Amino acid sequence: MKANYKFVYNRKGKLNKEGKALLQLQVYLLKKQRYFSTGIYLLIKQWDDSKRQIKNHPNQIRLNKQLRDLISGLEDFEIKIAEEKKNFGFAHIENYLSGDVDMEFIEFCENELDQDATKKYSTYRAIKSKLETLKTFGLFQSFHDIDYTNIEKLDNWLRRQGLADATVFKYHSTIKQFLNIAIKKDFFPVQNNPYLKFKPKAPKTAKRRFLDKAQIKRLKEKEFSTSRLAEIRDVFMFSIYTGLAYADIATLRTKDLYTDDNGDRWIWREREKTASEYKVPLLPQAIEILNSYELGKRLLPVKTNQKTNEYLKEIATLCEIDENLTFHMARHTFATTITLSNNVPIETVSKMLGHSDLKTTQIYAKVVDEKMMSDMNLLRQKMTEQD
Repeated sequence: MKANYKFVYNRKGKLNKEGKALLQLQVYLLKKQRYFSTGIYLLIKQWDDSKRQIKNHPNQIRLNKQLRDLISGLEDFEIKIAEEKKNFGFAHIENYLSGDVDMEFIEFCENELDQDATKKYSTYRAIKSKLETLKTFGLFQSFHDIDYTNIEKLDNWLRRQGLADATVFKYHSTIKQFLNIAIKKDFFPVQNNPYLKFKPKAPKTAKRRFLDKAQIKRLKEKEFSTSRLAEIRDVFMFSIYTGLAYADIATLRTKDLYTDDNGDRWIWREREKTASEYKVPLLPQAIEILNSYELGKRLLPVKTNQKTNEYLKEIATLCEIDENLTFHMARHTFATTITLSNNVPIETVSKMLGHSDLKTTQIYAKVVDEKMMSDMNLLRQKMTEQD
C-alpha cells in the first residue's frame, strides 16, 4: 500500500516564545498515521495551508524545494523497497529521515536493551552476550535480513557451534523478544515476522535431580576438616530448607528477614531471576544455620557460583553422594524431598518458590510421583523375590 504524505503546520496549536510552530510531515500508511518533524519552525503568516507551502519567508524558495525533495525522495525510496519485494513501513521512513536508510537490527536491539531499566544486570549481560554472538554470525545487518532463510541459517550455525537445544532456543527467544518490540513500534511489519512460520526446536524438560532424606542426613552430619567446605555445605543446606536459588542467597540481607506477630521468622523479598515476590517461612534448621553466622552485610558466607559448584563436587565425594552435586539441586530438593513429599500443598510450594506459573511447580510433583513409583517397583521386586 502506497503511503500518503502531506505537511501539517502547528498540529498541537501551540506557539513557542518566538511565535513560531513546527512544520511536520504527516504520513498515512496501512490505516495508521504518524508525524515526523521537518525541523522547520514558522510564523503563522509564513504558512499557506491551502497550497501546503511556505510563504512570506526570506528563504521560502529554498525551503519549499527542500519540502518537495523530501516527499520525492521518500516516494523514490518507497519504490526501491517495493522492488526488493519488501513491505514499506514507518521504520523505513524514520530511517530515511535520520539518514540511516538501512537500520541495523543489532543496533536496534542494543538500544532497546540499554533503555530497559527493569532488567536485572545478570539478564542484561546474558542478552548482551547473545547479541555479540549474533554479530559474529554476520547475516543480520539490517531489518531486511530478518527473514525465514536467515533465521534457519542461524539455527543451523548455532548447532554447528555445539550448542544444546535449550541454548539455541534461548537465542530464538531473544530475537523474537526484540522483533515483537519492533513490531509494536512499527519498525517491522508483523507479516514479515519469520517466526510465524519458523518454529525452533523446543528443548526437552531437564530432569530435576534432588537429594533424598538419607543423602541430606549424611550431608548435614558430615564434619569437614576445612572451613571452606563446611561453609559451602551450610549455604547449600540453607537452600535445601528454604528453596532459595543461588542468586537469591548471594544477595540475601538482614532487611529480607522479618518476624510476624506469632514470633515466626520469614524471608520476604523478590526473586533475582524474575523479580516476582515470594515469602518463605523459615524452618528451625534454616534458622539454626543463620544463627551460626554473624548477621553482617551478608547473612551467609557465599562464594562465587563457580567456586561453590566446584566445592560441592568435593563435598559429594566426601559424603558418598553419588550425584553430580550442583547448587540448584538444593532448590529441587526443597521442592521435592522437603515439601511435596511431606504433603505440603503444591500451591503453597509454588508461592514459596516464587513461581509465576503453577505448571512450573507441577514438574516437581511429577518427579515425586515418578520417585514414588520407582520405590514401589523396587518393593514389588523384593517381595517377589521373598515369595
